[in-house]
Amino acid sequence: MTPTIAPARTAASGLPIALIMFGAGWGANQYASLQGVYRAGLGLSAGETQALFGVYALGLVPGLALGGPASDRFGRRRLALPFAAFSAVVTLVLMAGSRWPALLYPGRLLAGVVMGAVLAAGTAWVKETAPATGPRLTALAVSAGFGLGPFCAALVAQWAPHPMVTAYLPHLLVMAVAVPSAWRVPETRRPGPATRLRVTGLRHPLFGRVLVPTAVWIFTSATAAFALLPAVLPVHRLPLAYAGTLCAVTLGAGIVVQRAARTLRPRTTARAGLALVAAGFVTAAAAVAAGVPALAFAAAVPLGAGYGLCLLFGVGEVTRIAAPDELAGLTAAFYGVTYLGMFGPLAFTLLGALLPMPLLLAGAAALALLSLAAVARRT
Repeated sequence: MTPTIAPARTAASGLPIALIMFGAGWGANQYASLQGVYRAGLGLSAGETQALFGVYALGLVPGLALGGPASDRFGRRRLALPFAAFSAVVTLVLMAGSRWPALLYPGRLLAGVVMGAVLAAGTAWVKETAPATGPRLTALAVSAGFGLGPFCAALVAQWAPHPMVTAYLPHLLVMAVAVPSAWRVPETRRPGPATRLRVTGLRHPLFGRVLVPTAVWIFTSATAAFALLPAVLPVHRLPLAYAGTLCAVTLGAGIVVQRAARTLRPRTTARAGLALVAAGFVTAAAAVAAGVPALAFAAAVPLGAGYGLCLLFGVGEVTRIAAPDELAGLTAAFYGVTYLGMFGPLAFTLLGALLPMPLLLAGAAALALLSLAAVARRT
């Protein structure tokens, strides 16, 4: 067994690590509110912009699959810091995509690789550095980065010149602060022998029966709010600010409920999260049927709150059931399931050519209720 180095057991000791996870989340999601910019500036179709959004999830697969076991073998710091720094390089690639659009797909793919590695290694690093607050810090940092990234990018793109370039500048500033701040945080895991590809925690009954049916809704709900609704309920005045604000409301609701859920039991957190997801999809279906963009915000609040509670529950339970030698590996597997939801907007867009969008959203609500029933029966 590879020994874990004794951490500094204070809440503040995990903040610099949470900051690089915040920055990586910012970089990963800043594209979400810029789809209108690329449709207008490069003539991309709605399907193409949604595909660019979803290809990010393909990069997560190798990022998580390799980053988790590699972190368990070589150490958390050795993986998290270099990949966090590379997040800024990926942003430069996306900025170059304004001149060479062919770079957008590899840029989004690399954004997924970076986020996967930082998530897998960073989550374990925070947990081992600040055991009492680690899971909550992780959930808050990721949610805050996912929300503020597209919000700031949208505001810059709405009013600044050259939006496909200037919208990415705030992320470079964030990483210039985040990476040096984490540089002095010590390693919590000594290098050890090669990690087994098998992660025994995957066989834990809780993982397949409870975590998986909860995890699939984490980003399915959030992306439906901030990536799908602005496309199907567009506005003609300040469309980028509208999309960015919708994203901020979604992830902001997730952060608020995560802080409010500190006293809830894990099973209550999961059940409440799935119930909110179902309610959010029902509200989204009504908003699309009515054709009222303002109602998108009414759907974003429960969808974001459901995202936040399900993420908080999942991260906490993964750290609880994982063996010390497999913490990053099991974390990677969990996040791999959550990020299937990144393909949600593309799936809704493609199916929308065959079925009415309100019906599809109502169907998603019904499926979320089935997941709620399964989780409630097994917790």
